[in-house]
Amino acid sequence: MEAGTRWEDIPEDWVCPECGATKKAFTLIK
Repeated sequence: MEAGTRWEDIPEDWVCPECGATKKAFTLIK
């Protein structure tokens, strides 16, 4: 994933390649 990618542009089925966590495991920080 490129730096600057908008949170809403990340697919719901995305999985972190480092830890295997799903998008739901992350919190958007503004």
